[in-house]
Amino acid sequence: MWNNLSNFIPPVRWVLALVLLTLIFAVARTPATWAAHFMTQGNTLGLSGVRGTVWEGQARMASVEVDNQHYSLGALRWDLSPLSLLTLTPCADVNASLESQSIDGRVCAGLGGKVRVSDTSIDAPANLIQAGLPFPVQGQLSANIQSLAMADGQMQNLEGNLSWTGARVQAEGTWVTLGSYAAEARFDPEQNAIVADVFDLEGPIDIEAETRLPMAGGVYVKGQMEMTDDFSDQIQAREWMPMVLDHQQGNRYNIDLQF
Repeated sequence: MWNNLSNFIPPVRWVLALVLLTLIFAVARTPATWAAHFMTQGNTLGLSGVRGTVWEGQARMASVEVDNQHYSLGALRWDLSPLSLLTLTPCADVNASLESQSIDGRVCAGLGGKVRVSDTSIDAPANLIQAGLPFPVQGQLSANIQSLAMADGQMQNLEGNLSWTGARVQAEGTWVTLGSYAAEARFDPEQNAIVADVFDLEGPIDIEAETRLPMAGGVYVKGQMEMTDDFSDQIQAREWMPMVLDHQQGNRYNIDLQF
């Protein structure tokens, strides 16, 4: 008798599969506005014009606030990975675009306020960071984040690189062309700081320097640089540069700065 009854009782794995499929179906039909609500809780991300579903949605406009400055990200789209729900770390492929800036990558959220970003590229005009600089800048910024991890708003890991191509700055009403530069960035947990090894790609300045940005604030730069004679004459470097940097010989200087 019991053997016969057992033939009618579905195996546990099929029951679990049915429950899982039911949950996935429910999530797939959940409005994107619910996802927008959760994504904007406890952070400075803002979304408007949201439509679609939690599974696959979009916002007409996204923005983020950094150091009391608002930055527009443009139209945002996301595509949630179904399998990531099984590990309780939902991951989504995201894309945001606005004129000459774009963000394309993968973002995962876990328990305890954990956030992980991977395989993400960011392109934006250099004037996007204008608010934090004492002079106008031009050029194009490009960043590639191999991995970035945060927990409770604190950085845990970072590996990536950044480039500034077509770099130009305005000094006393005149635009000065600097060339193109790049940096390999990482997070140093012992110093609790982002460390970037900066070097030149092309232009009138040869530079090798280490820049440290502690999470507590401040900027430290240490290294050396050398500029061409023509560029040195153009910016009258021999008159004022020794007051800022340690002059070695010719157009070569040691860099040891703290802001």
